[in-house]
Amino acid sequence: MVFAATPPSVLTVYLSVFIDAFGGLVAMPVLPYLTFALGGNGKDVGILSAAYQAASIFSLPTTAKLSDKLGRRPFFLTGFLGSLTGFLVIAFATKIWHVTLGRFIGGLFGASMPIAQAYISDVVGTDSKESGRLRAQLGSVFMAALIFAPGFGGGLAEFSLETPFYVAAGMSFCGFVLGYFYITEPNHDEDEDSDNSKGTSGEDVSLVDETAPTEAEKAAKKAADDEEEKQAYAKNANKIRLLWGAIFFGNLGFRSMIVMLALWVNYKFGWSTKEFGFMASAVGIVGIASNLVLFGKMVERWGTLRTAIISAFLAFVFWAATFFVQRTQGDGGGNFWTGPLLFIVVTIFRTCFNAIYTVSSKTLLAKFATKHTQGSTMGFSESINAVAGVLGPLIAGAIYDEGGQDYLPLVSAGCYFISFVLVALVGVLEARAAASDKKKIDDEPEPVVVDFKTVQAELIFLRSKVHQLEMELAVYKGKEEGRTKAGDSLLRDGLKRRGLGGAAGIELMVSEQSTRHMAV
Repeated sequence: MVFAATPPSVLTVYLSVFIDAFGGLVAMPVLPYLTFALGGNGKDVGILSAAYQAASIFSLPTTAKLSDKLGRRPFFLTGFLGSLTGFLVIAFATKIWHVTLGRFIGGLFGASMPIAQAYISDVVGTDSKESGRLRAQLGSVFMAALIFAPGFGGGLAEFSLETPFYVAAGMSFCGFVLGYFYITEPNHDEDEDSDNSKGTSGEDVSLVDETAPTEAEKAAKKAADDEEEKQAYAKNANKIRLLWGAIFFGNLGFRSMIVMLALWVNYKFGWSTKEFGFMASAVGIVGIASNLVLFGKMVERWGTLRTAIISAFLAFVFWAATFFVQRTQGDGGGNFWTGPLLFIVVTIFRTCFNAIYTVSSKTLLAKFATKHTQGSTMGFSESINAVAGVLGPLIAGAIYDEGGQDYLPLVSAGCYFISFVLVALVGVLEARAAASDKKKIDDEPEPVVVDFKTVQAELIFLRSKVHQLEMELAVYKGKEEGRTKAGDSLLRDGLKRRGLGGAAGIELMVSEQSTRHMAV
């Protein structure tokens, strides 16, 4: 099974993201009808669509940054409670501003996606294949919400317009209960250090272990680690900024078209909510399949960065191709082949590469961020996504009201082309950094490789040679001393026979010894 190897805590994190996404998407088919039922108009529908994203602009970076310091688990749990509150406010709404308040509350507590990205980094790191696999699963969870939420909301609205929000509130409560028991806080270095300073009986080992680091040493190590992390972040700062821009324009293009898509297909083909719901479900299935299957194969073959570049370019191509879908309503002149069928084919490929681009770009962002800036980096990414979520509908609505329905796909295509250029620039920076690192390695002197076994054998051989020479020298000295003693004895005998003794005899003996040594 796809999720068989996924840790239970990560699965519960997926549930948190699903509920947040579900709550936002379930409102898509219901909110316009609920707005008009409460006496609102099209402008109010736009405000409601922007309220959730507007709240996210302020909440996402703050919540994600705090999660770096206080942990991920508390913010998942408060997110469930916040979603529960927002859904209930909408369910009991009697005025337009009640619905707006409920959407705003949901946006304030809808930070599950960046915290989930940071949670995955905490659990498996940022460079491992497991990181890409879990992020692909996370993207598929969002796509699952995209499949079920619109049809779920539309079906439940047959009972009443408030029913979808009651059900969503119940899901949030279930998520809180599951999260309370199954979401565990990932381990951090600080926790490990504090655990290592305790003995098995809970005694502070530093009090009895003289080798334990002092407070000054710990502070120095922390300062060194902070400086190293600061330098690592600064090294990738420009890449992170480019990725933020790429993610912003990608989401701007997506939001600009997706908010108006129901109206666009009605304008083009006369489709009702039934046809639109079927198409949305098919698109969601394609997105899940591409995340779970195609994404992994592309990353394995080309790497995450090239996958992001390729998928951004292909998303641009298929968004642009949507412009050539012909209208079958009125005087459009299109038919089934050049209208609905072409739209479905183009949408399948566009959704596929859009999903792959979204996952790969966020995986890159997590890779370039340091360990203790994961939450803030991913949080800011979601915050600019929220800005795009506010601007996109406003831009698309203005174009639609001015009669520019046919040009909406070109707006999205232009946004994705900018994303492609920005991600390609990230690739240029990575190539330059790799070339610079290679040059530094080439300029460094080649290290001397020492074979210690060979050196040890040479030392043993030299020692044996020295010992042999010492033995030979001792033998030579022994022989020389023997010859000297024998010569002196003969010399004394000769002197005695010659009748020489005393000082004259000693002088002659010394002269003879000197002559002999010189000869030697």
